[in-house]
Amino acid sequence: MNFYMGYNTRPSWTDHYSSAPDLNNPLICKTMPRDRFAAILSHLHCNDNTQMPSNCKDKLYKIRPFIDALNKKFQECYYGTRELSVDESMIKFKGRSVLKQYLPAKPIKRGYKLWCLADQRGFIKNFIIYQGKNDEIAVKFADYSLGEKVVLQLTEKEWGKQKVIYYDNFFTSIALLEKLKTEGTYACGTRSNRKGIPNNLVADSKLKHGQYDYRFSNMNIAYYKWKDNKIVHLASNFHGNDEATVSRKEKNGSKSTITCPKAIKDYNSYMGGVDTADRLRALYCADRKFPKWWHRLFWGILDITFVNAYIIHGLIMEKTPVKEFRRSIAQGLMSMKDIKDNKKKRLSKDPVLSPGPSKRRKTGFSTLKDVRLGNRGVHWPTFVPNRGRCEVCSMKKVQSKPHSKCSHCNTFLCINEKKNCFTEYHYVNV
Repeated sequence: MNFYMGYNTRPSWTDHYSSAPDLNNPLICKTMPRDRFAAILSHLHCNDNTQMPSNCKDKLYKIRPFIDALNKKFQECYYGTRELSVDESMIKFKGRSVLKQYLPAKPIKRGYKLWCLADQRGFIKNFIIYQGKNDEIAVKFADYSLGEKVVLQLTEKEWGKQKVIYYDNFFTSIALLEKLKTEGTYACGTRSNRKGIPNNLVADSKLKHGQYDYRFSNMNIAYYKWKDNKIVHLASNFHGNDEATVSRKEKNGSKSTITCPKAIKDYNSYMGGVDTADRLRALYCADRKFPKWWHRLFWGILDITFVNAYIIHGLIMEKTPVKEFRRSIAQGLMSMKDIKDNKKKRLSKDPVLSPGPSKRRKTGFSTLKDVRLGNRGVHWPTFVPNRGRCEVCSMKKVQSKPHSKCSHCNTFLCINEKKNCFTEYHYVNV
């Protein structure tokens, strides 16, 4: 229902249950009563508060099992592209919380800050919620700075897999590049004039537009200085002295090509994974006020889970727009209830759903196509004492009332030595 409210919005979730014709949402009202929805929302918990230690330093204790379970599942279900990127992400929040951060350069300036590891398609493989400067991130990496610790903790499970990690100036350091190289992981990031940059690079004033200079350390860590509109510093533990070209737009509107190190072109090509995830998440997120500070985090992380599911679905099945996929998810989840027990009640109370005597179905199946054809691992034939009309036979104008039905769709289907309507129902695109 919250996924549904993400693309069918109202000023407040209570407006979906309003009696006003311009606010009322019939599908929400038929799925769950308002008071039950409010009760579930108010009693929603991810952890047992009674077991919370008196000296607990984890500010995210209330949702810690939820965070850990998702991070584990994200790693298990998807390998990801070879190129990964580390960057900041924000979940909008304007209330009172010690976790709230202010990032003026971000589209979402106030809210919860997340450190994310994403692949090129926008799949978030791992994330850390920032708890402030006193946050004990990765105690085993205590000798490193905050940015270094974030990268090491996020990428630890990717070490030794020949992955390529890209990150921006906040994280880049020579010590981090050397550490990742010893762990069998490639890395590249922009740098400013920090400690460790070689002193014998060409002076900024002597570089013309498109020119660059570079040096290599004893561990083959490359340092680049390139002149674009401004001086750009970059460091890498796997690039060489290869040259590439990039396109630039002149003041008169024409395009020109200038040279640059290949590391610069690769960085511009592969650094946008987290930004892609943020763009997909922002389209139809559950953006509304919540009475508890951690609810905004809960629904924001659930939207990240939705984006990850959308990316995997696009690789396995035919790629669809985000809105259509969200509709399929929402309606599929909302239809997973006991249809048999509620069908007579709805028909008897709603005159629209019971216009007259029932007629044999001729045009389509009762279950949504996305529910019927998707999630094939959860559709299992079951046998019950009572009989029901087979939907496939009904479409063919054949009278058949079997004891067998689908456990997920809750529809009767023939399964015997003469015919197998179960397979036809779940594999034929009708």
